[in-house]
Amino acid sequence: MSAGLRSGQVAEAAGVNIQTLRYYERRGLLAEPERSNGGHRLYGEDAVTALRVIKAAQRLGFTL
Repeated sequence: MSAGLRSGQVAEAAGVNIQTLRYYERRGLLAEPERSNGGHRLYGEDAVTALRVIKAAQRLGFTL
């Protein structure tokens, strides 16, 4: 298992809340993350980038 960022860390870095993060997963905008042995979601840095791009597109008027 590789090290990764937990949900709270990703949400904070991207400026969204955890519920938004999970919603984007359900909508298929974010790939389902790996899980730690304890069941925690582990995201890569690319998830933070993807969230920032999504939020920037929304600010420009695009919808999900």
